[in-house]
Amino acid sequence: MSDAKYRKRLEWLLKGAGLLATWAFIYFFLVLETEFILVPWDTTLIRPDIGTWQRTLNDFFEVGIGSWIIPAGVVIANMLMALRLLRRRILPWKFIINNALFVWMFIPMMLLVAQLNNTIFPPTAADFEPGYYRSIIPGLVVVLLTSIWFMVQGRLLDKRKRKRQATDVTSVPDASRLADSGQVTGQLQAERDSNLLRDAHSQ
Repeated sequence: MSDAKYRKRLEWLLKGAGLLATWAFIYFFLVLETEFILVPWDTTLIRPDIGTWQRTLNDFFEVGIGSWIIPAGVVIANMLMALRLLRRRILPWKFIINNALFVWMFIPMMLLVAQLNNTIFPPTAADFEPGYYRSIIPGLVVVLLTSIWFMVQGRLLDKRKRKRQATDVTSVPDASRLADSGQVTGQLQAERDSNLLRDAHSQ
């Protein structure tokens, strides 16, 4: 195996490992946020009555498919975006770095949001009542961060697509030049035929 092929395989191995690591971290943190935002009665002894929408929603996202359906959906959507790049045999580091930046921004932002939430809705030992009103701000921030993340990834895909289209256009021969060259060739052929006829008549 040549050094160039070895380096290329090593680069793809590092990219694949980095991509899997970022997806694992994103999934893990989104699972935590799903529980924090959508399961407000997770550790409480008193819960809403069975049959109410609060209890139904809380119980659905607490266990089973509800606890992982949103994180898995987000990660799978990002995997499909990466698959579009892999089909073109490219996987830029920018894609992986953008995933890592999402994780890096996600942690401190959610810590700040938790502090802000406690400031707006201060919990007290005496009368603290959990509820979905405390999920509004964290939920909006998670949606905003995820949307920005996907927008940046989408722009990266569009940029790669435009670059490929530009390459394809430059590789196509210019039809006007071909037509001009064909016309010049026809004129030369016509002049040659007229010269041959003139020589024949003169003999």
